[in-house]
Amino acid sequence: MKLVLPNDDKLKELILYVSTQSVDDTWFGAVKLNKILFYADFLSYLKRGESITGQEYFALREGPAPKRMLPITDKMISDGEFAYQLLDVGMPHRQKKPIALRPPDLKKLRAEDIAIVNEVIDKLRGMNGTQTSEMSHRFAGYVAAFAQGEKTKIPYSTVRFDTKEFWGIETPPLSQKLISYGKQLAKKLGKRAQPAGV
Repeated sequence: MKLVLPNDDKLKELILYVSTQSVDDTWFGAVKLNKILFYADFLSYLKRGESITGQEYFALREGPAPKRMLPITDKMISDGEFAYQLLDVGMPHRQKKPIALRPPDLKKLRAEDIAIVNEVIDKLRGMNGTQTSEMSHRFAGYVAAFAQGEKTKIPYSTVRFDTKEFWGIETPPLSQKLISYGKQLAKKLGKRAQPAGV
């Protein structure tokens, strides 16, 4: 696994890219934007061993979201790069539709980043905010974090243990070779942990 430090510029460009690509999605709102970002970063970690933005995600009532989403979008709004359009989508709901006010700077995103984000956008197209939230609520990483309290961090590593609920991929069974290696490693570490003379 490669450690990717949080990159606010990358998250900003990703927000603009997703908003631009989702302009014709009737169900695209603030909640769905958070879910697309979450799935893109965690899917990238699952496929490549590193997230796209390096951002920390926490468990909110409506599902996972980037911890720095609010300060970053507030700054984008004040800089005239981004806005929310309030739309009536039926009583009592009003949708906050994210609007990109400038094109994303694609030089700040890699081709692999774009491919993963496009895969997520395509999979979630046609789903509304409630449906994407409900989908994310089934992911074990979110469930475990939210059980500890709202705004608890969701570790990226949890995606490897629940790929079926995360993205519909069956987790392959552990090979006998990997199990044997794990037992040897545990035995070796266990000996190191014993006090001298035991």
